[in-house]
Amino acid sequence: MKESESQYIAAHRQKIHAEFEDMIEKERLQDCNMAYSLLSRIPDGVVALLQIYEKFIANKGRDIVVKAGNTVLKDPRDFVEALMALHAKYDTFCTKVFNADTAFTAAVDKAFTTIINSNSGTPSVNCSEILARYCDVLLKKGTKALAADVDAEEKLARVIILFKYISDKDVFQKFYARALAKRLINGTSASDEAESNMISRLKAACGVEYTSRLQRMFTDIALSTELTGDFKEFVDKASLNVGGVDTSVMVLTQGSWPLTGLSGTEFQLPVELEKSVAHFTTFYTKHYNGRKLNWLYHLSRADVRLTFCDKRYELNVSLHQLGTLLLFNGPPTLSLKDIREATKLNDADIQRIFKTFLDIKLMSQSGTGDETQFTLNEKFTSKRIKIKVSAALQMDTPQETDATRKAIDDDRKLYIQAAIVRVMKSRKELSHTHLMQEVIDQSKSRFAPSVAMIKKCIEQLIEKQYLDRSEQHRDRYVYIS
Repeated sequence: MKESESQYIAAHRQKIHAEFEDMIEKERLQDCNMAYSLLSRIPDGVVALLQIYEKFIANKGRDIVVKAGNTVLKDPRDFVEALMALHAKYDTFCTKVFNADTAFTAAVDKAFTTIINSNSGTPSVNCSEILARYCDVLLKKGTKALAADVDAEEKLARVIILFKYISDKDVFQKFYARALAKRLINGTSASDEAESNMISRLKAACGVEYTSRLQRMFTDIALSTELTGDFKEFVDKASLNVGGVDTSVMVLTQGSWPLTGLSGTEFQLPVELEKSVAHFTTFYTKHYNGRKLNWLYHLSRADVRLTFCDKRYELNVSLHQLGTLLLFNGPPTLSLKDIREATKLNDADIQRIFKTFLDIKLMSQSGTGDETQFTLNEKFTSKRIKIKVSAALQMDTPQETDATRKAIDDDRKLYIQAAIVRVMKSRKELSHTHLMQEVIDQSKSRFAPSVAMIKKCIEQLIEKQYLDRSEQHRDRYVYIS
């Protein structure tokens, strides 16, 4: 038998190897299975097949990355779903053709690790960020994917398959947390159950610590609903005047919500809302001693009615938009200078706000500079009675994306410094090579740290006098207790 296998199989293995990629490409399943069965009979016969299979899948994935181009961040659906389909196809291929051989399953895993973590095809394609944006698209209201719950659940389950290949899991976490925060604050989550299921999947993949902040965000929303109910009772019992405005307040734990760097610009609260804010502050400080409220007006929104038109239109606007709209309760025309003085907003924010009004033809604009005039269109009409104007302002701005990326870098530096101190505290003295390896091992579950970043963090800790270089060996570090 051994001589037969040597003469009939081993002698011809090069021909099989040369033909194998074509077999996969053309999905010649029977031929692939025959090649696998034959080469399995000789020592190390399938090693070359594994390499060909892995390389073939990796090339297919790179083609998808290159094809995605620079528009992938705006609409990640085609890109992510193409990767999902590729994974499902060749994972099934392993079962059908290679008898569920774990070596071929591992080849698929290696290929996808390369695809997901390589930015060589298109620098703008960061799969961690794109997957987080894809989850946002799936979990948002108005997404066709959630029309069929089963379809959405299946897609979210397949996202987790791709997520497990990501080396920079902290990037996914940051972008996912920010998108979740926007969905919860703006009330745009399509399903609380789907949100909860996704967090459970992430917890199963990465542990409790990874999802603790996400879980806390849900807790805050539930507590805020109760708090708003208690506030309304407080107002009714004390017969307080709130100017006829129905107010709901979300009280969010500062450390759990990714709202840093987004504190907003200076803003003059409209007079109509000042009483509500003052009464809520009084109510909250009575209930919770030692807590300070920091109002994030740029994240707030309001429903306001237009009563000067042929119909009673209702606009859903941001609080900044409301502040500018209420100014037109007086004169129908105001200058940019007047609006800036009344709202305390900067010119860029005012222009951004009025662009949304110009787009729906609620306002018209004339002039330039400080003399730019905004005029209310008193003949405004629309096919819809309820119009969501705030949606345009809820889109990610480049500044927000940059702030998130900077926050990721800052968090990584702190994480690495903590890991270095942890290692050195237990070892007391360690060589440079061993310290680097220990830090990489501790960090790899969250991200792949660069050698340059670890070196920089070591230098910073030496400056802060947590470590020092050994006097006998300059490539060793000593922990300073």
